[in-house]
Amino acid sequence: MSATLATWTRRPTRRNASLTALSRQDQYRDGLKSKRSVLEVLFPAVRAKLFQLLFASSTAEYYVRELKLRSHLALHTVQDELRKLSALGLVTSRSTGFHRFYQANRKHPLYRQIHRIVELSEKSPRTRHAALLRPQARRGSKKKQRPKLSHLPPDRPINWGTLQRRS
Repeated sequence: MSATLATWTRRPTRRNASLTALSRQDQYRDGLKSKRSVLEVLFPAVRAKLFQLLFASSTAEYYVRELKLRSHLALHTVQDELRKLSALGLVTSRSTGFHRFYQANRKHPLYRQIHRIVELSEKSPRTRHAALLRPQARRGSKKKQRPKLSHLPPDRPINWGTLQRRS
């Protein structure tokens, strides 16, 4: 087993956890959390992250918990997305008895296109998240107002017409 694979097979230690926390701090500091890649705009966040991990390298092979650690997503979320991608045939899997390894299916007709989108996404500039949101209403614009009802004088008797006979 390679050294990098061995670090991901163990439970996260304080050292691994601090590395994860540092990478998150770097992302916030660099403003990456406020910017979105092409993948994140085109696909849901979970799918975009898994596409980035699985389709960036043609030979990359990851097991589920390794994908969980690298993507910073919940295990169940990663499993659900892998199930969907497997049903479509976009990823293939193999089992060693202890781990189920996933990798991009190079024989799938969409492999080249997705691989190309992932490559271009890494090279293209990131888009500000605020630019993707719907603009807020201007404060100066007024909503249509209903006409005010004329109030009856206080000395006028109430006549609802409910007790009158109909002819």
